[in-house]
Amino acid sequence: MKLLYVDACVRGEASRTKRLASVFLEECGRLMPGLSVITQRLGDMSLRPIDADTLAMKEALCDRRAWDDPFLQPAVDFQSADAVVVAAPYWDLSFPSQLKVWVENVYVRNLTFRYENDRCIGLCRGKESVYLTTAGSPIGDHDWGTGYMKAVLTTLGIPGFTAVKAEALDLEGRDVEAIMAEAEQRALQAARELALRLTGGASL
Repeated sequence: MKLLYVDACVRGEASRTKRLASVFLEECGRLMPGLSVITQRLGDMSLRPIDADTLAMKEALCDRRAWDDPFLQPAVDFQSADAVVVAAPYWDLSFPSQLKVWVENVYVRNLTFRYENDRCIGLCRGKESVYLTTAGSPIGDHDWGTGYMKAVLTTLGIPGFTAVKAEALDLEGRDVEAIMAEAEQRALQAARELALRLTGGASL
């Protein structure tokens, strides 16, 4: 069983979102000992925004179904994962721009989606996805990042979606550790529910 972990935590080890993701992934590993975790750490990858040149190259690769080309490796890993976990801080009403670039790179015609009768049909193998985020401010009704990622993942064929958030961490007087501890408990619960759905309870 394969889990793809997409790490958009630009502050690295200092990231509170990464802290939340680490708790989640550790619990997944405990509950599913044979789980293979593939990490795409976006800050270390040479993902290119899709401009005219990269679009022409990507379309040519799609036409040839050249899935072994290194340019398409992020999409190949994404398409073949049983579950996808995305960790990204809440920035400017959504998330860091590198996550949008990742989305542009995993939308690959005939690999992660195809067109049928004027409809986009998702081709990804995964059944579950989890989105983890933290915010210094209150998120409230302006959580365009979570909604966008849910739309992307479900459109590409992954029906299950769970979000775990910790917000308002930087407001004066907030107990940051208490907020994070509560979010970590929800992350642990999300990991348990993911394991149940992926294994049918066989690992628990």
